[in-house]
Amino acid sequence: MEQYAETYQVARVEFARSDPQRMAELSGCLYRPEEGAIIVPYLSRDYKVYHPSGEIVPCEGAPELYHEEKILILQYLAQASGVPLAGRWIAYSELPGGMCHDLPCKIETVKPLAETFGRQPQKLLEAARRYGGSDLDLGDVGVAISVFPRLRVAVFLWVGDEELPPSASFVFDAAASQYLSTAALYIVGSFVTRRLCEAVSV
Repeated sequence: MEQYAETYQVARVEFARSDPQRMAELSGCLYRPEEGAIIVPYLSRDYKVYHPSGEIVPCEGAPELYHEEKILILQYLAQASGVPLAGRWIAYSELPGGMCHDLPCKIETVKPLAETFGRQPQKLLEAARRYGGSDLDLGDVGVAISVFPRLRVAVFLWVGDEELPPSASFVFDAAASQYLSTAALYIVGSFVTRRLCEAVSV
């Protein structure tokens, strides 16, 4: 927890010393100067991020955030480059330095996704739509989800058969590293997976 507290403080400092209008433009978000807040869509729900404090308040209908998700929002705003979506998917291993943590990333994304949705692929579509996801014609079932306006991820699922177990793939838009570090994208994968799996039991 101490590590997260330190990371959160660093993210708040970087956010506070960045121009809010500029951050909003580069991240694809909306700045409301009269409120001193940036409106950030995260997993299809809006959050107000106040500048310079970094306080994050859910807008109507948005769920409360995990501590790590608050860090991701601040990092996304402070690090946004303005580069458009690439429209091409890459694996975590293809991100800068991603090969070093590819196996742990798969354990936190691919494994639970295959276990949760492998025998009930329709549930993946339903869960993804709760977060504004759209269907993709890849795998037996595929969904794309906008984590932030300029950061998208996708999940492909193969249901398997009597001989082969279900399998999954979690990928990122190729421009993802223009918005978050590889370490932060690891957290993105983990929390998108968590949100999708939680949606099954709701």
